[in-house]
Amino acid sequence: MYAVLLEVDLSGTEREEGLKNLRETVVPRVKQAPGFQSGTWLGPVAGKGLSVVVFDGEENAQAMAAMVAVGSNPSPGVTVERCEVREVVASA
Repeated sequence: MYAVLLEVDLSGTEREEGLKNLRETVVPRVKQAPGFQSGTWLGPVAGKGLSVVVFDGEENAQAMAAMVAVGSNPSPGVTVERCEVREVVASA
């Protein structure tokens, strides 16, 4: 398994609007991605959000990462600051 680690700047969106977009648009869209296994989106700290989305293989994780490259705006008011694909070596 491989995970996409994503850090975003949320300063361009209001908290409630951003959470609504996350829950109603982003999460359902990501769940439909090929090879999706699980995803965790963490609450923002100092205007930064983190997520870890796990896929069944590196190819599917890389495909997702390609859609959210650093500097891109995957949602209104959201800017990707870090995007990494990493091998999952343990989980519980």
